[in-house]
Amino acid sequence: MASQGWRREKGTATEYDTQLKEIRGQLTDQMKCLDTQVEFRSQCLQDLSEFFRRKAEIELEYSRGLDKLTERFSSKIRNSKDHQGFRKDQNLLSPVNCWYLILDQTRRESKDHGALSEIYSNNIVLRLSHVSEDVTRMCKKSKEVAIQMQEELLKVTNELQTAMKNYHMYHLESTNAESKLKEVEKLEEKQMGKPSEQGGQLGLDSKIQRRSSLRKIEKTEGKGTARG
Repeated sequence: MASQGWRREKGTATEYDTQLKEIRGQLTDQMKCLDTQVEFRSQCLQDLSEFFRRKAEIELEYSRGLDKLTERFSSKIRNSKDHQGFRKDQNLLSPVNCWYLILDQTRRESKDHGALSEIYSNNIVLRLSHVSEDVTRMCKKSKEVAIQMQEELLKVTNELQTAMKNYHMYHLESTNAESKLKEVEKLEEKQMGKPSEQGGQLGLDSKIQRRSSLRKIEKTEGKGTARG
């Protein structure tokens, strides 16, 4: 019986060790998951910044290209003979008038693309940079808090594990002592047979003493558990 109790207590201690390892593994996985999420979001923000930076460059190049195109044909129209007649009567419907309408529209389009370039480079890209810095800062703070909470949790878990080990150890000692006491009582009963009145009184006194010893063992177990 004592060996069975010892094996049972050993199995319980092993189970506690296994559970503690699982908790440590879960906490480690949480930190890895946090790092993975932050890495993914940081990379996403970097890609967005690169996209809008490149788009701003394209919009600026397109704006400059439209300006060059407009200036080239504006010079050509100004040097044409039809332009002289257009200056005398600007309300006249002529190819020159159509050209000026097209060139004015192209200039406005060039300004719009230039404005988009400014918005992408000075607003969106800058804002994404700030967001990336916020993500990095929040991640660092979150990891600090997570590590602190994990350390506290592991501390409490270790204390609980130690207390449970002490409890099972003292409980096993108490069970073994009680088992031995019962064996001794049975052995004495067999040796004494049918005791006389005096012998019965002596046997009763002996039982009282043994039970008193058992209570002392139980008290010792309780104090040991409290210390654990």
